[in-house]
Amino acid sequence: MTLRFLFLFSAATLLNGCGADPSPPSAPPPPAPDAASEKGRMVFIHGAGNGQNADGITSHEEGCQKNDLASCHALGLALMTPKDKAGHNNKRAFEAFEKGCQGGYAPSCNGLGVIYIQGMGVARDVGRAMELYKKACEGEVSTACLHVAMAYEEGRDVAADWIAAIRYYESACALGATQGCNTAAKAFAEGDRVAQDPEKARKLYDRACQEGDEEACKERDKRR
Repeated sequence: MTLRFLFLFSAATLLNGCGADPSPPSAPPPPAPDAASEKGRMVFIHGAGNGQNADGITSHEEGCQKNDLASCHALGLALMTPKDKAGHNNKRAFEAFEKGCQGGYAPSCNGLGVIYIQGMGVARDVGRAMELYKKACEGEVSTACLHVAMAYEEGRDVAADWIAAIRYYESACALGATQGCNTAAKAFAEGDRVAQDPEKARKLYDRACQEGDEEACKERDKRR
């Protein structure tokens, strides 16, 4: 199995557009994410900003200083610099995510988890990362649920626990993450270390289908 535990983080870095030209100075800074719109979404799909958008960083920093937690989260994303783990940007990103998380902004708990699992600006701490991912999952951040599920599935840095993995995949599915739906559905369809349950598998595939996954639609239709 591929190392999917860090898939979302790695994909985010790629989707950020390596080598892309930075935004022109005259471009307005991107808005801070809205708390409601972050729920149930893969919040790191926007990628690490690598500290390149100076105007955006300044804007988000001002908002964060005024205790706008969405701005703190956006600041953390903008500052994250995966290729310079010990750099000052990551230390600042850690502070921004920590403020957001402590204030109850669930996506920032997920961001803080990534900081800890990667050891960016802080000492690597898998146990703390898992705590934060679980907290964010409870706050309806689908990415965080997937992070926990994949860690338990693969037994990377934590004890493998397939039943717990399936539970978190189902949580991710309920929040619209098709990866969670499809993984749990396959397990129930095949009876892979869980009781075989074709009807549950069909419902999980149907949920992924509703999110636009055509292959999931085909799998669902096989079970009608």
